[in-house]
Amino acid sequence: MRRYESRIEISAASDRVWKALSDVTRWPQWLPTVSDVAALDGESLAVGARFRVRQPRLRTVVWTVTELEDSRRFVWESRLPGVRMIAEHAVVEKTGDACEVVLRYSFDGPLGSVVGRLFRSITTRYLMQEASALKYAVERVFRPAP
Repeated sequence: MRRYESRIEISAASDRVWKALSDVTRWPQWLPTVSDVAALDGESLAVGARFRVRQPRLRTVVWTVTELEDSRRFVWESRLPGVRMIAEHAVVEKTGDACEVVLRYSFDGPLGSVVGRLFRSITTRYLMQEASALKYAVERVFRPAP
């Protein structure tokens, strides 16, 4: 299995970060690596829920939520012939007003290692951009009024 990871500390309460991270249909509003997200089974994040995600320079795929720890973590998977892609999104509370976000992306299956190597550059770049965009959105854009 080929795995990539990005981590970033965010100066905001974990519940505020989770709210932005788990509202996947709104990602295109603040996330430059996602052009469109369509909920196929209702907009709520729930195990078994499917979302069609379109990203620049990548094929449109349907992601299915496979794990959910409310307010902390979700994992979703997508499959292509010979490849299973797994994306994990986690919020780790540090203090009352800070947390760490961990984004992991894995390629598994008979062709997972080969595809993971081929897409290494864009995967690592997108993970870093996604972590940075989330930090910016939560710390600046979605900051509650004083």
